[in-house]
Amino acid sequence: MSHNKRRSTRVSADFEAYVSIDDVVIPVATRNISLKGALLTGCEDCNPGTRCELHLPLSPGVRIVIDGEIVRQGTTESAMRFTEMDDLSFTFLHRLVTLNAEQPDEIDDELLQIFEEK
Repeated sequence: MSHNKRRSTRVSADFEAYVSIDDVVIPVATRNISLKGALLTGCEDCNPGTRCELHLPLSPGVRIVIDGEIVRQGTTESAMRFTEMDDLSFTFLHRLVTLNAEQPDEIDDELLQIFEEK
């Protein structure tokens, strides 16, 4: 068991995406992503505490949509914590993280931890 405070595996993932806050749509890029959150660039107006929705297009007509909250704002990057997504988005996110992880078998262990925390 790792003693790292960050319990979810973050995978380096440069995807073009966008964040919607109310009716404003902001183009962003993901720097890394996990089952619990993402690090984004391009969201300078995303202040901590802001509720938002991340849209991550995977292919035409297929995208991950995740509700979340900005938890940290740096000079060039914003950290988003995921709060809710539908089953289909979760399936795609799980597959995306697993395919890009160095230790794919750890992802399912983390999944169990997420459900135990609820």
